[in-house]
Amino acid sequence: MSTRAPRVSSDDARRRILDAANTLLRKRRFRDLRVEDVMAEAGLPRTIFYRHFDGLPAMVLGILDELLGGVVAEADEGDPDDREVLRRQLALVVRTFREQGPLLLALDDAAHQHEEIELAYKAWHDHSVTVSTELVQRGIDRGHTPPMPVRDVVRALTNMNGYYLLDLVAHDPAFDEAAALDALWTIWTRVTWPEP
Repeated sequence: MSTRAPRVSSDDARRRILDAANTLLRKRRFRDLRVEDVMAEAGLPRTIFYRHFDGLPAMVLGILDELLGGVVAEADEGDPDDREVLRRQLALVVRTFREQGPLLLALDDAAHQHEEIELAYKAWHDHSVTVSTELVQRGIDRGHTPPMPVRDVVRALTNMNGYYLLDLVAHDPAFDEAAALDALWTIWTRVTWPEP
């Protein structure tokens, strides 16, 4: 009688590793994470990890890709000319931080420790700035928004979003989502879409 563990498909093994890392990163900082911990949580031998990832940074990039891919897909839904698209985008960002806050704190921590994660984080930030810049520029073109250095203003506001929401998560992962959205909505609309 064999005592070997049942064979796990490659896709299932990768999924279990990412799920295990996601679970652990909600409880501890990236710098405290070890491959052994991830694989114990996944219930898989350590050697399987290296069939899927070159190291912990590559695994974190896998988590980041999945998380941000879901956000981008949802953000792209709807009428791009609707004024409410700004509110919907802000609501999506706030909800993501509320639901994934501890993981986002861990990813932010990892970005400070590994260049490849930092570059992926910056690419996501730049994507967010580009999307919001296009939205604000449409407002300027239609006369709803006063002229401004659009990309610089949007970059500043996007940075504010991130720091504000990470601070909320760090102090209270169950922060008031509606209050956070109202705060960001107030600032964004007063700057980019002021009332006549």
